[in-house]
Amino acid sequence: MTKKPRTLSNVVNNSEQLGHLAHMLQQQQALLEQIRQLLPTPLRQHCLHARISGVRLILHADSPVWGTRLRFHAPQIIQAIIQQAPRLKKLDIRILLPEANRPGRKPLGSLPETTALLVNQLADSIDDQEIRAALKRLSGTSES
Repeated sequence: MTKKPRTLSNVVNNSEQLGHLAHMLQQQQALLEQIRQLLPTPLRQHCLHARISGVRLILHADSPVWGTRLRFHAPQIIQAIIQQAPRLKKLDIRILLPEANRPGRKPLGSLPETTALLVNQLADSIDDQEIRAALKRLSGTSES
């Protein structure tokens, strides 16, 4: 029989689960601070998160450039952390871009400004009212 999903309030009020999560977070914060102490000062603030997953130490940097710099320190980091995690074999660097800088698709219906202007000009030259209205909506300059 499958378990019934628990409500969010039930999970939040269950101190055992939150205690476990809080403990894991404290361990990760301590690991991050230990790793930051091994890094040169300019690099420390760009190492955002650290965690151990199986045989991997996963570090998160705030840009590809700083991630590359972290890779140069991989042997030193692994050697220092291996006492805590004897099974540690590999260091992974992942990039956490700020939401505004993440590559991705623009929302549907958004056109570059120059394209919107051209579509609007095209709409002005169309005699059919329905097509004109559709092009105006597409260009973002609908009169309705």
